[in-house]
Amino acid sequence: MTNTDILLEDLEDVLDDATSMPMTKKSLVDVEKIKTIIEDIRLNTPHETKQAKAIIDSRNTILEDAHKEAKSIIEEAQAQARELVARDQITQTAQAEAAELLARAKEEGEAAVRDAQAHASEILGNATAQANDMLAAAQKNKRESVAAVNNYAEDTLLKIDDALYKALQDVRGIRQNLMRIPGDR
Repeated sequence: MTNTDILLEDLEDVLDDATSMPMTKKSLVDVEKIKTIIEDIRLNTPHETKQAKAIIDSRNTILEDAHKEAKSIIEEAQAQARELVARDQITQTAQAEAAELLARAKEEGEAAVRDAQAHASEILGNATAQANDMLAAAQKNKRESVAAVNNYAEDTLLKIDDALYKALQDVRGIRQNLMRIPGDR
């Protein structure tokens, strides 16, 4: 499990632990905790990118090793072919064997390169998909957190507005009552 996965679980825990507001579907969340977790996710993303780069570097190393091995096999086959040709009595046999060794070495080298390329491509594809999934999940969680915070702020402002309106109505009522009292003026 990656650090980003752990941080996303922490974010879900903060949302799960949110205090529900009575008679609403809204919840109170610790905004600072959410911001801290989002920042940690941002900081972890480069680490996961480095992991993907390491996988790519590993792929390149595998390819280089395969090329070196193929070259070594070919050079060995060529050396054996030259040695066989040097023997006069078996020149024809040596040439045939050399050609066969060279062809087999070339086939084995090409097969090794193909296998290494396929393996490296698979690793790169998996790493890219995982990085994209983690980034999409982090962005989704960020949007959901921002929406939750905005909803909470909107609800709070509406309650304050209602309270101010009621207080203003009470002041107007008291003022009208004061204006009706005879004799005090």
